[in-house]
Amino acid sequence: MNILGKIFVFAVFIMSLVFMSFAVAIFASHTNWKAEAERLEQELAVDKDRRGQLLETIDSLQSQVASSEAERDQVVAKLQYALAEQSTELKDLKGTRDELMSKAKEAINELSVVQAELKRATDNVEKLREDVRKQQVTVDEQIGRSVELSAKLHEKQSTLAIVEERKAQLEKQLANARILLKQSGLAVDSLPRDQVPTVDGVVTAVADGAVEVSLGGDDGLQLGHVLELYRNDQYVGRAVVRAVKPDRAVAVIQKEYARGVVQRGDRVTTRLKAA
Repeated sequence: MNILGKIFVFAVFIMSLVFMSFAVAIFASHTNWKAEAERLEQELAVDKDRRGQLLETIDSLQSQVASSEAERDQVVAKLQYALAEQSTELKDLKGTRDELMSKAKEAINELSVVQAELKRATDNVEKLREDVRKQQVTVDEQIGRSVELSAKLHEKQSTLAIVEERKAQLEKQLANARILLKQSGLAVDSLPRDQVPTVDGVVTAVADGAVEVSLGGDDGLQLGHVLELYRNDQYVGRAVVRAVKPDRAVAVIQKEYARGVVQRGDRVTTRLKAA
């Protein structure tokens, strides 16, 4: 066999393999068309049943939609009626609101007037309170002054009582002295009225331009006698006796002779002085 024959043999072998591959592929892809047709008919029947069911469902849905549309129309009508009522109510509310706003404006204006009047009243009250405080201060001062004057009046009344008591004593003594002098054949005018006993004492109290001293009628002190006032041998002033009791006397300080402020404990002395 020559080379050409070998080539043909090999080509035939190759072609056999190719045809065999095609045969296997065709067998593998071979379809039973009868069974396939039966399967398709069954599927078609099922699809027809399903289509009938779907048509029934569509009819039911269309009925429901129609019913829903009717109900929707009823709801829309109700809503439109409610909307009309709401619009009417809204108009009424707007009118009420406008009326209330008008009243509120009037109330605000009245409130402004009341606040202004209240401010004026408050200012007047504050002014009256200030006046009351000032008047209270004046009243307190007057009360203090009244208390002070009452104390001075009481003191003066006490001094007056002492003076009246001493006056009564002196008048009684003077009457007795006149009787004794008359019995002795002496005249009252012939007695030495200018003689002042020389005695020493101390200031026991000081009040309102007057002093109380430890000297009295028992020491020979009489109305009108002059007392000289000293403190540690320093001259302080002079006082004139205006009331006398047996153990004490009251004398008025002479301002023209004042050389200092008279104090309790200052020394008191008398001296002879021509009337």
